[in-house]
Amino acid sequence: MPSTTAATKKEKILIIEGDGAFGEQIETALQKEGYAVTLVKEGTAAMKSMYDQLPHLVLLDVVIPGADAYDILSKKQSEPLLAKIPLFLLSIQGVPINMSLVPKGSVTEYLMALHADPNDIVDKVDRIFGHESISQEAPDPATAANKIKVLWVEDDKLISTILSKKLVSSGFDLFHAKDGEEAMVALKQTVPDVIVLDVILPGMSGFDILQKVKQDPQLARVPVMILSNLSKQSDIEKAQILGAQKFLVKAAASLDQIVNEIKGLKRP
Repeated sequence: MPSTTAATKKEKILIIEGDGAFGEQIETALQKEGYAVTLVKEGTAAMKSMYDQLPHLVLLDVVIPGADAYDILSKKQSEPLLAKIPLFLLSIQGVPINMSLVPKGSVTEYLMALHADPNDIVDKVDRIFGHESISQEAPDPATAANKIKVLWVEDDKLISTILSKKLVSSGFDLFHAKDGEEAMVALKQTVPDVIVLDVILPGMSGFDILQKVKQDPQLARVPVMILSNLSKQSDIEKAQILGAQKFLVKAAASLDQIVNEIKGLKRP
């Protein structure tokens, strides 16, 4: 969590945020941490603000009135003066990020959440600049040794990047596999506390992996959560029949909800 008292920081941050109310919340939270913040609520002024401010970090929403966020990304990346400025790409209104339109190397971090917490964004900004909150405590060695081991199987690169960072920062010991073959190899090497499966995967499906897990005496008691874009009742029922303890729909679940559900699944 951000500190309640903060010295003035040298970094300048430019927020280009289509949701004015949420942009103001981020602005206030960052200012409380001592950052110099400029908020732009429409896209026509975005590039001019970058040149005028030459910020140390840009927060860019994918939905911007009066401009195309991907066009802003491309223009920024093509300008040597601006290209090296770190940029967080935000999607807080449930709008998917089109990775095919994101120029290579233009985004430092992706932030996707329907119910984003400005304090979470402040924490990420602090980390990128190497500022530690005074409220942060040193990790307990005993706690570190007892991290929840999670095998997560997902082939989507964007989701993998976003969720991997969230799971690791939440204290999980994460083993990531992009398909069933990698998952089965990982399961031969370690028995996780929780398994999180996508359904639509290259080769072996998540249902196939689930069935194999539940048929293996060493793995049968490991709780499994399905995290998929499938949302038909028949898919949910199939997952339950095969032995899944939880079924979450990606588009309807926040990152915090996913973390809390995993914590709740770990057997005592």
